[in-house]
Amino acid sequence: MKDYDQDNLEQEAIVVAVLSTWTHGDPPEDARVFCNWIADMAQDFRVAKSWLGGVQHAVFGLGNAEYDEDYGTAAKNLDRELSDLGSPALVPLGLGDDNVDQFKQFDVWVDNLVAAMCEYSSEKAVAALKKTRSPAKADKAGKKEWLSQKEFRRQKRAKKAEAAAANGESVELNEEDLMNEQFLVDDFSDEEEQSQNNANDDSGMVDVEDIGKSMKESEAASKSREMVTPMQRKALTKEGYKIIGTHSAVKLCRWTKHQLRGRGGCYKHAFYGITSYQCMETTPSLACANKCVFCWRHHKNPVGRVWRWKTDDAETLVKGSIERHQSMIKELKGLPGLIPARWDEAFTVRHCALSLVGEAIMYPQINEFCKQLHNRHISSFLVTNAQFPEKIAALDPITQLYVSVDAATKESLRAVDRPLFKDFWERFLVCLEELKHKGQRTVYRLTLVKSYNMEELDNYAELINIGQPDFIEVKAVTYCGKSDGSDLTMKNVPWHEEVRGFCSALCDRVSGEYALASEHAHSNCVLIAKKKFCRDGVWHTWIDYERFHELVAKFYEDGTPFTADDYTAPTPHWAVYDSKEQGFDPVETRFRRTKDGKVVEFAYQSTESGCG
Repeated sequence: MKDYDQDNLEQEAIVVAVLSTWTHGDPPEDARVFCNWIADMAQDFRVAKSWLGGVQHAVFGLGNAEYDEDYGTAAKNLDRELSDLGSPALVPLGLGDDNVDQFKQFDVWVDNLVAAMCEYSSEKAVAALKKTRSPAKADKAGKKEWLSQKEFRRQKRAKKAEAAAANGESVELNEEDLMNEQFLVDDFSDEEEQSQNNANDDSGMVDVEDIGKSMKESEAASKSREMVTPMQRKALTKEGYKIIGTHSAVKLCRWTKHQLRGRGGCYKHAFYGITSYQCMETTPSLACANKCVFCWRHHKNPVGRVWRWKTDDAETLVKGSIERHQSMIKELKGLPGLIPARWDEAFTVRHCALSLVGEAIMYPQINEFCKQLHNRHISSFLVTNAQFPEKIAALDPITQLYVSVDAATKESLRAVDRPLFKDFWERFLVCLEELKHKGQRTVYRLTLVKSYNMEELDNYAELINIGQPDFIEVKAVTYCGKSDGSDLTMKNVPWHEEVRGFCSALCDRVSGEYALASEHAHSNCVLIAKKKFCRDGVWHTWIDYERFHELVAKFYEDGTPFTADDYTAPTPHWAVYDSKEQGFDPVETRFRRTKDGKVVEFAYQSTESGCG
């Protein structure tokens, strides 16, 4: 396992693992990186649960039954996580106890495995496999049967509670869970009551009247309540979040891992020059005021219109975020292809993406939080959903401020973002107005979703005129698998050429003030910039980070203002729109799959890009 290239896993037909158990049920050292990676993929909300659907697996664990709950734990976990990622088991998990005849137990398991592999290779097995992968069961009319959102959630909660109780892992719903549940279902309640008979609703786990009572409790009492409930903590931890304090979290981005292995950085590296392996993705607020249909988090995080929870200290959260991030970096030692020099540098965080989950700007100490980052020479990219105009107005200078512009009309914004505020559109427009008064770099982030928001070019142009952002990021929606919080499918994901076409048409509608500046084809993302950032024919979308830290330190010292023009840097040729590299840094090594599924390198010669 130590030398196995993980990128080949999804192309395998059969994977067989024989795994011993180390101290406390951990996998042995040579298997630790692979097992940790599989565990991470199984917990990652961005990885479809059918990812390894074409890979059959078989796992045999070695250990000593005298260790009770630690017996065969590494093998048990690997077998379960492969199954969670959609891989069918060729044979049941096998365990060999060295107190008995371990070789005999292994021989019996191998006999069963060989028989299963022979059956797998036969025409009958192929036919059976196709049958197991047939589409979801349809009704007599040939259409998929649908449950209401409310009923679906009720049934899912009931199943989870039943399974948790059976495993001794049940977590009791508390008052905060009830309030979040109400926020998550109230958008659908009116529609369902008009079209369905709700006589059976009293069988659900959550009573709406009880929720209404809990929401009317005194504000003073709520301020001492923790945001993340035990149930939410369990769900978020399972998906790989490292919870910090009572309302914050950090998670390792996959692009951090990619660039640590020399396989390319994220789109922010191409657009703005950040070093992806020194970037920390975090949030000081897991709560959000929207329930976007494309949300990666599948609505497991808290929701709310106001800050109603206990508040953790900003400095403590920043320290905790960095420590947990460094801990995750440390665990990557031994990752195949890891570049040691980059791994050493990765412990020094140089950039913070406040976009992990939730609405960071809701956090009452957001200015102090960003100041703590800047004092450590960590740049800040903050993303907001444009529902808190007063927070935007009160925000001190940061490196780059984003506003998510997910749709261009009131009706489509309601459909895409599903906001909690009744006056969401008015709040949205005021946020855009506030954006043009900020002196630092401002960005509109457009997420394109087919059949939702790609037909509103003229309306988008009007919104651009309101906020006059420095940059406009246009990205295709990322499909994150099936979720009870959304009905999106791969059909809603536009191709990169469609994104390029959309951006070109948008530039034509904004009075010649903007142009296509950069792209990152791997992320299906294009950057539009004001033409003022193109100086003497050279784009300056990159950031002079050292200059920014000098400017923001002066601001903290005596209030000296500064603007986006004061800390720009030239964009390298490979990151410019329409370049042959399409935003892939030539100092990295590009990996592509051949027709037979093998991962091969496409090396580039080094440039003076400044990466790393």
